[in-house]
Amino acid sequence: MIRPVRAARCVVLLSGGLDSAANLAFCDDDKKPVLALTVDYGQRAAVPEIEASRALCEYYRVTHRTLCLPWLGELGGSSLTDSSKQMPELSREQLDRPEITRESAHAVWVPNRNGVLIHVAAAFAESSEASEVIVGFNKEEAATFPDNSLEYLKRVNEALSLSTSTRVQVRSYTVEWNKAEMVGHLRNLRREFPFEHVWSCYFGGSQRCGRCESCRRFARAIERV
Repeated sequence: MIRPVRAARCVVLLSGGLDSAANLAFCDDDKKPVLALTVDYGQRAAVPEIEASRALCEYYRVTHRTLCLPWLGELGGSSLTDSSKQMPELSREQLDRPEITRESAHAVWVPNRNGVLIHVAAAFAESSEASEVIVGFNKEEAATFPDNSLEYLKRVNEALSLSTSTRVQVRSYTVEWNKAEMVGHLRNLRREFPFEHVWSCYFGGSQRCGRCESCRRFARAIERV
């Protein structure tokens, strides 16, 4: 049976990085009540990601919950979750070289991560009668991560229309923007965006490494605006 859903309520998948943090900010700008979910799946940056997500949720006054899915990281194969594997380090010039970024994407790929996390978030959305799951996709990373693309959103929404009684849908405010465009929109919000709370780095620790692809893309986006 299809149940009615309350409008303007969403669940945000929040890693603490620029993309998901931006989508949290746009939810706030739309004045939507939010539950934010951060997932610890054994990634190297789990601790600072959780800390960043908590700080963002305090700033936007939304409920935050951390979920632990250790088995996802235990599947192996990714330098994000296996410290014995070398983390790719890219120069700024290499960010626009597909042969380099494809290798980097392969090195950090976690098996079906976005698919798993979206369906977990959809379960929370259905149980609370929320209409949407909000994710931090962007066209810049969709070039090497197909599960960051508009096409992926369309297909996963087809599945969720059948697997959730409330027909939960996945949405991303940023899916058609690159990161510089994202930063530009954030700077035009009615409420100042707290860039200082963002953790866009593949490594844990007290400071961002400044050399991984995530750090490089974040720095470039800030500089271009």
